Amino acid sequence: MKMKKSFRVVLLGILFLLIYSTFSFFYVQNSVKELQHQKFLAVSNDFKNKVNTLIQEKQEAVILVSLSLAVNRNIKESLLTNDHTKINLADFSKTLANNTSLQNVWFQVIDTKGVSFYRSWTKKRLDSLVDIRLDVNKMLAKPQVISSISTGKFDITFKSMIPLYNDGNFIGSIETIAKFNSIAIKMNKETFETLVLVDKSYKEQLTKVSKSRFIEDYFVANLDPGERFLSLLKEVDIQKTISIKEYELNKKYNVLITSYKQPDIHGKDMGYILMAKKISEIDMSELDETKKRVISVLVFIFFLIIALAYYIYIVNYKSFVQRQNEKLEERVALKTSELNHIAHHDSLTKLPNRLLFLDRLKQTLKYATRRKQSVGILFLDLDRFKEVNDTHGHGIGDKLLIEITNKLKLALRDEDTIARLGGDEFTVMLSNIHETALVKIVNKIIDSMQDKVIIEGIEIYTTFSIGISMFPKDGPTSDILLRNADTAMYKAKENGKNSYQFYDVAMTEMAFKRIDLENDIKHALENGEFEPYFQVKVDATSDKTVGLEALIRWNHPTKGLVFPDEFIPFAEEIGLISAIDNYMMLESMKIVLSWLKDGLNPGILSLNLSAKQLDNNYMQEVEDIVKSTGFEYKNLELEILESQVINNPKEVIEILTQIRELGVKISIDDFGTGYSSLSYLKTLPIDKLKIDRNFVMNIPADKDDIAIVKTIINLAQNLKLELVAEGVETQEQADFLVKEGCNVLQGYFYSKPISAKDCKNYLKAKQ
Repeated sequence: MKMKKSFRVVLLGILFLLIYSTFSFFYVQNSVKELQHQKFLAVSNDFKNKVNTLIQEKQEAVILVSLSLAVNRNIKESLLTNDHTKINLADFSKTLANNTSLQNVWFQVIDTKGVSFYRSWTKKRLDSLVDIRLDVNKMLAKPQVISSISTGKFDITFKSMIPLYNDGNFIGSIETIAKFNSIAIKMNKETFETLVLVDKSYKEQLTKVSKSRFIEDYFVANLDPGERFLSLLKEVDIQKTISIKEYELNKKYNVLITSYKQPDIHGKDMGYILMAKKISEIDMSELDETKKRVISVLVFIFFLIIALAYYIYIVNYKSFVQRQNEKLEERVALKTSELNHIAHHDSLTKLPNRLLFLDRLKQTLKYATRRKQSVGILFLDLDRFKEVNDTHGHGIGDKLLIEITNKLKLALRDEDTIARLGGDEFTVMLSNIHETALVKIVNKIIDSMQDKVIIEGIEIYTTFSIGISMFPKDGPTSDILLRNADTAMYKAKENGKNSYQFYDVAMTEMAFKRIDLENDIKHALENGEFEPYFQVKVDATSDKTVGLEALIRWNHPTKGLVFPDEFIPFAEEIGLISAIDNYMMLESMKIVLSWLKDGLNPGILSLNLSAKQLDNNYMQEVEDIVKSTGFEYKNLELEILESQVINNPKEVIEILTQIRELGVKISIDDFGTGYSSLSYLKTLPIDKLKIDRNFVMNIPADKDDIAIVKTIINLAQNLKLELVAEGVETQEQADFLVKEGCNVLQGYFYSKPISAKDCKNYLKAKQ
């Protein structure tokens, strides 16, 4: 019986071995295939994203070149005098080729009849384009910015057309044409062998190119296409290749192939950008490591099962129970150790937490007191960490904190203690150190933060604001030292961030002042101490008041009139800005409504909007205030700074669109100072641009400011946006702005910001 039982056990063991081995083999194969697919798909998507980015950048660059030429005086004078000899843009094309990535760029000037007035690539002119050019017809019917990718007789090209104006009258258009070849060149530099093909439906149209440039009726747009890629295409089904959705592997050439489709203005496929990348150049090291790990785990599990079976089979029940008890004791001890570790360490970074840090600091201070040594305390706060969480999500934020922890460990000495207090705050204890050595370590930390951190393909730049306190100079206990380092850190943030600051007594006094200011602001909201002041906006052509901008003033019971620069930034920092702005909106609406009842016409009420208010609740807040006052949406305008839009464009655009749908006007304040992208500007739900006072104050004396103001005015006219110029202080400034097409002005030349009482008298006098 025992022999039969042993034989059955052996058979069962062999059967288990066969089943487990088969399962392991197929599991490893499927895992490797899936990882390969994910890797190749990532390479394909990376190619498409880069191509898409390059195309958008090229289109924007071509538009910018056209915009710069749209204000060229020689071109305008040539059209007005019908003298084409004043225009010579051939040298400009060469300059672009020599100094930028814009190669093979040509220009054409078209008059108001659709006739080619000037072409940079030939002396031939006076050809009518109306019958053959759809975009020319569109420009003549409705002058506007036109950007497209099209195929002509010679090649596939980027094109942009910008209307030209003289004293507000349409006099023609400037067209910029650039070749597509640069896209392939830039992608080749990225180790993607790239071909640009034009769809075969354009073959009959491409009459000015050699037949050798075609493969199966598809035109090859590259000026220097790779012979290996061309040979590959001649052997495969091109129609199938250009229709690849994800990627395709060519075993003969050992390459990965993918396709990017470029539609025409009707949404049909016009061109195809094909990429071939050697599989040997794709980093598969992660795949090999994963395969090894999977095999190791499977082998480990196999031997673990065998060992456990042997253990159960050999060891008697009593010994088994005894071992189980021992294991239970070990687990209890391990869990006890783990719980103790959890109680004293941060769960994300595994660093000591506040409890353990303070305990170690107390012990170190006792030792330092006996040895008469100095101890340095660093309080570190990540700059703009909230922006990372808001933009990319908390998952990316957590991974960033782990990367930052590793950077800090590399910058510190082995004997130093680093802890995470929570959120984006870290502390460091530097024992037996003097200020000179401490500064070197702090600078090492700051330098280590200058390099970007890449998480899941996202490039993130962040820095530290660091506060420093020294024992025994800055305090006798751990709590005081940590608090003083925290105070110093806030001073570093106020000084511009990405820096460090030592603690001194003045910092503590400043902290108390901040607390007093916060309490004063809360009392001001409760007691109605904030007061709207108004600055008029005037139509300079009729001297009529067309609007008022409400500006906050604080009637402090002891300090008198307090201007916004002294408390608004702090209110934004501590989260009271929304309450202040809602208070201003409510009070301003009540005042304007009272003037309307008295028969006065103040025009549109403008209110400044902080980006910190733009959350999902803001629209409801606006609706509640308007409903409670009876104010009309059409008489309300919100002004937001250009820089605030750029920081979080997607979310801001969504909320502003909802507000605008109510009938509220949206204005971009301080336009020209935020370095915004034109691609954002054309998608923003805005009605008005406000020219910043920095560009107005030196006109008409400063040539650079004149050029900037003219460009902004032309841009607004092309985009059908209203204009306001702020900071107008002289008659000369007003005359210049009106002459250039900006009629609504604001500034001390008309009125400084005045109280509601004085503003009412102003409106009465004007009316």
